[in-house]
Amino acid sequence: MQTVYRIESGDWAATVAPQIAAHVVNLTFRGEDVLVPLTSKEQLEENPYLHGAPILLPANRTRDGKFTFAGKEYHLPINEPATGCHLHGVIHEKPFEVVSHSEDSITLSYENTGECYPFPFRMTVTFTVSERGFAQHYVIENKAGADFPLTFALHTTFAEPDHFKTPIDRCQERDSERLLPTGRLTELSPLQRQFAEGSASRNVPVIGYYTAKGHTAQVGEYDYIVCDLFDHWIMYNGNGVSGFLCVEPQCGAVDGLNQQDGHYVLKAGATVEFDTLITRR
Repeated sequence: MQTVYRIESGDWAATVAPQIAAHVVNLTFRGEDVLVPLTSKEQLEENPYLHGAPILLPANRTRDGKFTFAGKEYHLPINEPATGCHLHGVIHEKPFEVVSHSEDSITLSYENTGECYPFPFRMTVTFTVSERGFAQHYVIENKAGADFPLTFALHTTFAEPDHFKTPIDRCQERDSERLLPTGRLTELSPLQRQFAEGSASRNVPVIGYYTAKGHTAQVGEYDYIVCDLFDHWIMYNGNGVSGFLCVEPQCGAVDGLNQQDGHYVLKAGATVEFDTLITRR
């Protein structure tokens, strides 16, 4: 494992690895794992997303690894050969610089000049633990000199809870072969309504792309509170037999770069800020 930094306050403690995109490799409350911890290089190589809360930019899948914005076509690497898609971006692999570190807070930054997304930006991340819980603050600054499209998500992987409730509204229908949206929004099925009203996770297959109906998910004894810019929730639990539950807030739709209203537009020279809080009820 690379050099890590620990922050703690009261019952909360987090460990952050700057060399893998400010990755939260461990988050605990009174010594209990809140998120699935990253404990080995092999675990990271097997699947870089199913522990902590990796940064996804652009979020989820981009069809054929390409999109058009302002009349120009852009290309992203095909890193999911089975679907022919670009998946989750590559910023989660990039090293961040530690800007400051104290007992209960750490700030890190990364500047993209085109290597992980075809528009220059600076991302600054601050993690803080307090009696309220674990707060994440992300600032993305457009340094491209022109507007650019943005989708952003956090692949937040909770240790599997006894129960959960996520404020979802409608399902973004996807095809079965490439796992890409069909363009249809459907009403929730009876099982999906349970995800919104309260459901077990263990032995219950949880999966899907959903529009948001609220910004606080309940995951066991924890509340996951996210800012209004997160307009979708993505959920996945490995068919309910893998010991985790991903509850992912997302700004923009899956394949949102290829949808007129599916992404956020970050204006030239502007910044956008995303906030989340994990707290114990």
